[in-house]
Amino acid sequence: MTDPVRRRSPTRNPAGRQGTSPQQLMKGAALLGGTLAALVGWRRGGLLGSLLAGIGSAIFLDAAKPKVGASQKTPFPGLQRRNVHLESSVNIDRPPEDVYEFWHGFVRLPEVMSFIDDIKATDTGHTHWVAKGPLGTSVEWFAEVTEDVPNRRLAWRSLHGSDISTWGDVSFRPDEVGGTNLFVNLNFEPPGGAAGSAINHFLSGIENSVLTQNLRHLKAYMETGEVPTNRTQKVRRKP
Repeated sequence: MTDPVRRRSPTRNPAGRQGTSPQQLMKGAALLGGTLAALVGWRRGGLLGSLLAGIGSAIFLDAAKPKVGASQKTPFPGLQRRNVHLESSVNIDRPPEDVYEFWHGFVRLPEVMSFIDDIKATDTGHTHWVAKGPLGTSVEWFAEVTEDVPNRRLAWRSLHGSDISTWGDVSFRPDEVGGTNLFVNLNFEPPGGAAGSAINHFLSGIENSVLTQNLRHLKAYMETGEVPTNRTQKVRRKP
């Protein structure tokens, strides 16, 4: 009799190893490239260096994120344009004149706005804003006042050539007991393409909840002279 034909078991890689997929190779390249770009940007410094570091950070962070579902067809969706509109309000137990005085000129906003590092008035009558970007980078713009109705309304917008297009307005409405109902609208529109990636990641951390919390800080500051943080800090309020 002829021996039965022995079935060969499928060939297996040692220890269950599998080949590296194109997706894994792409992810590894993105992690390495993002890291190198961020390092070069940090060493270079300046606006261009900050932008390069931001782009590298954006690529690294996006590549490191776990991808859920098959609908994500681009390797770096974080590079897509993201416009942001925020609006919130708060009641402050101070007259509109006092709240308007705090906002007028904008230079005191970093005391209560967590995503703003610095605002300075320029000799041209404009203001220079510096916001916190990812991993120590910054986003900057110059702004001009477009409407100023004392004790009632302020509006502004960024100037051409800024890192980001942004505009906003605040309204000061008296309540029935001598306080102020403050209404705030903020808009951010980053440039498209890779140049806007750092700004997109800056915007990803700004939501209505952040603005609402910042306005609560303003309320506490205006009413008590203290800004609540992880460790309460007393701030002197102008009389």
